[in-house]
Amino acid sequence: MSSGLTTESQGDNNSGINWAGVIVVLFGLLFAASQSNELMGLLVVEPGSAADQGISAACRADELEEENLSQRECELMVANVQIVLASRPEWVRGLMIPTSVAGALLAIVSIVVGLGLAGHRRWATQSAIYCFGLLLLIDLIGFFAMMNTGPLLRARYLWNILLWFFIHLCMVTRSFADRGSGNELE
Repeated sequence: MSSGLTTESQGDNNSGINWAGVIVVLFGLLFAASQSNELMGLLVVEPGSAADQGISAACRADELEEENLSQRECELMVANVQIVLASRPEWVRGLMIPTSVAGALLAIVSIVVGLGLAGHRRWATQSAIYCFGLLLLIDLIGFFAMMNTGPLLRARYLWNILLWFFIHLCMVTRSFADRGSGNELE
């Protein structure tokens, strides 16, 4: 009996596309983008920057018009960066940069695993357990890091981290279920 996520034709359980693999590829792309975006923010928003030094927003009128922003919105964007810098303990940046790099790389690996699952490759089922387990570890590191920061950073990051945690937990659970029920790929 099929899990419902595989396209079947003429009773062959391994024909067609394993839709769980397609979903894994989609989430892998989204997580890679999320982690890369976070990494860019960690590298750009650093102590000693203009926002950290309290320099007022230098929003030129032509740039505001081009971006369709008001002067107040520009000032709020600078204030948003200042909130991150003021709320982030020194150790967070040092921990989250390697975590974001590892998360982005594991997301790329999960895309490859998802392609293997979609193509019914035997190695993909076992690899999925390890890959998603490591992604869960990345999520837990981020969760515990944000739990040890102030309320402003928790409000900004915690829901996103929890969302990815439960997505990765579902993927690990599905991988274990496939392995335990004999639905491993041929």
